[in-house]
Amino acid sequence: MHSKRRKIIIGIVLIIEAIALFITTSWIFRGRVLNDVKVDKTRTATIFIPGYGGNAVSTDDFINQFNDHGIAKRSLRIHISSKGKVTTMKKYVKKISADNPLVQLIFEDNTHPIKEAKQMKNVMTYLYKTYHIKSVNFLGHSSGGQIAYEYMVRNPNQKNAPKINKFVSIANDYPAGDKRAKNLPRNLKIFNIAGEIYNVGTDGEEAVDIVKPMGKLVKPYVKSYQFYLYRGDPISAEHSMLHENPTLDKTIAEFLFRN
Repeated sequence: MHSKRRKIIIGIVLIIEAIALFITTSWIFRGRVLNDVKVDKTRTATIFIPGYGGNAVSTDDFINQFNDHGIAKRSLRIHISSKGKVTTMKKYVKKISADNPLVQLIFEDNTHPIKEAKQMKNVMTYLYKTYHIKSVNFLGHSSGGQIAYEYMVRNPNQKNAPKINKFVSIANDYPAGDKRAKNLPRNLKIFNIAGEIYNVGTDGEEAVDIVKPMGKLVKPYVKSYQFYLYRGDPISAEHSMLHENPTLDKTIAEFLFRN
């Protein structure tokens, strides 16, 4: 009996060690793809917007990779209360500089995208007035993309707010034929990403055929639009794994941080 129990314990330990080795190896490989990425440094802040139920974990990996490789600078973690009050949870730098500052959003009420989109108006005013941020990029995963889109089409003429240069949307769908798309910033550059597990037409949550039509919606109104399909195994192409994907790290960095 003791021998059998010992074998089970050893087996569990080996499995845990194998998982730890896989995670470590994956992290090292993930970083390598960014070693040779060349970027331009500006004061434009990139705002990371998590998806449904998302928190700091949802965007930490993107931010850490870009920060650790000198591509951009982790600068602010911003909290938005359920009532829309905006505060700084953590300031990582003495001041916002021309080093591609990264801003992470944490919504207290993180399961109501339309409500969060309305609260974005407060976020933008806060960044403009408190940190004198005059221009931003948006990166939204899943419904984080919806939050960014809804903010833009609802507030085309907001004063005392940064202008929006670029928008990365990862695995989200948008309302076909939405007439409000005409309110998108005219100089906006959009990078729309879909994931596909092998050749099954979906990332497990969002079908490629639902993500891709964003182009038809926005092309008439923005400066540029690109669609990118990442096809791979479930570990890299599944909906929640797209923001853990080294290929996307590199592709997104080149889109966001090159003029």
